[in-house]
Amino acid sequence: MSKDLYDVLGVERGAGEDEIRKRYRKLARELHPDLNPDDPAAEQRFKEVGAAYSVLSDERKRKLYDEFGEVALQAGFDEAKAEQMRRFGGGGGGFNYGDWSNSEFHDFESHGGLQDLLRSLFGGGGGMGGMGGMGGMGGMGGRPRASRGRDLETELTIDLPTAVRGGVKTIALPGRDRVEVKIPPGIESGKKLRLTGLGSPGVRGGQAGNLYVQIVVAEHACYRREGDHLHVDVPVTLQEVLKGAKVSFETPQGEISVTVPPGAQSGQTLRLKGVGATPSGNLYAHLVVVAPPASPEAVELAEKLQALYPSNVRQKIRF
Repeated sequence: MSKDLYDVLGVERGAGEDEIRKRYRKLARELHPDLNPDDPAAEQRFKEVGAAYSVLSDERKRKLYDEFGEVALQAGFDEAKAEQMRRFGGGGGGFNYGDWSNSEFHDFESHGGLQDLLRSLFGGGGGMGGMGGMGGMGGMGGRPRASRGRDLETELTIDLPTAVRGGVKTIALPGRDRVEVKIPPGIESGKKLRLTGLGSPGVRGGQAGNLYVQIVVAEHACYRREGDHLHVDVPVTLQEVLKGAKVSFETPQGEISVTVPPGAQSGQTLRLKGVGATPSGNLYAHLVVVAPPASPEAVELAEKLQALYPSNVRQKIRF
């Protein structure tokens, strides 16, 4: 990411969780690819917004981002090592983590600590000017021995349809070609996928480490997931709930029709078995009665309907 994540969402750095969540949901609805099929820019912005929200909605990730900036999002980032760099640079937060030609790094290197620190900070094996070979010396007579490369970790943000249906995504690793990641159907946010041998290279012929990809599932504009199940609010008209009707809407299994029984109430839930986030999950469709746009005709009709309601529709509310 090259853009400031707060700018991507359009919020201030001191924004609270609720403000960030509301802003994300608003942008996700506006930019959703289904609503902008002919606008590639909207799809790109949709992905950027999801990636920004995955960081700023996570307390720890947001703290690291605020402290260290974009470098904290890189694979293999080590907070403790970064803190050592900052203390070496004066402790004022002005140490330039992204400029490896910075004179402060040369000063630190002259004291013999920079290359080891950088290698452990970013999980590198042999990419620090041959320093990787130093870790492969044996104890007796300095006899070289093979050693396994470091495991690396990174994050991949995907949308809910990909999490439910599965698919293939690509990620870019520093100094490498893009890597394909196969997403199994039904994966949940927080799960890790292991890519064998894609970590740091081994030393002196040792086995390469693994790359662990932690999945972050972005919030969906319409659907929400709870374990194996999916929930969605389905708008219905006053006529559809009074008379009963068949209504259609899009689900993970394509467009589907459900029967709204006569006299249904707003908030009533219809269960669609086996249409959830996994084959064993369900889809729960929550009916939401939508009023027509305000107009003289609508107001006149509403006044007639008012006589059909009980004297106080809120009389059961108690605290």
